[in-house]
Amino acid sequence: MASAESQKPTCPVCNRSDQVKTLQAAYDSGVARCAPPDMPTRNVSMFKLMSAGILVVGICAFLIIVLIGGMGAHMDILYAGILVGVTLVCIVSALVLSFIAFQRVVRGDAETTVRFPAWDRAMERWRSLYYCARNDVVFNPQTNKVVGDEQLAALRSMDEKEASAKSSLAAQH
Repeated sequence: MASAESQKPTCPVCNRSDQVKTLQAAYDSGVARCAPPDMPTRNVSMFKLMSAGILVVGICAFLIIVLIGGMGAHMDILYAGILVGVTLVCIVSALVLSFIAFQRVVRGDAETTVRFPAWDRAMERWRSLYYCARNDVVFNPQTNKVVGDEQLAALRSMDEKEASAKSSLAAQH
């Protein structure tokens, strides 16, 4: 246990290491501001497009079954042909709507994939920070400086321009 204690960095405020823990351990113990950066995700709604396509095709299929199947001998061939043509147009429209919805999902996945390197860098920075429970501070052991709440929020939001601007401001002061 003594070797584990000696490997922990010392807090820049109290210069002790007995209450120092990683941000992951601090977050697991209930310190909400030590939360890791959220993994990038993109929620793309396909429900409206798919529901509209299903509804239109369902109505047309119902009309074909009822009007042609139930009234086959009494329906003029011209009207039956028009109904089948409209149904085919509706089916093609539903397929186009499905394709559009699929393309939106693919674009959302591509946008998320572009954000993964920034998330990896933010996670790497987050893993390098420590928390001192005695002083309720987060600090960077390499620079031996306290990390402010704004810097933690910028790290969690993965806004690299904002994080680098705040880091340069902190370095100037």
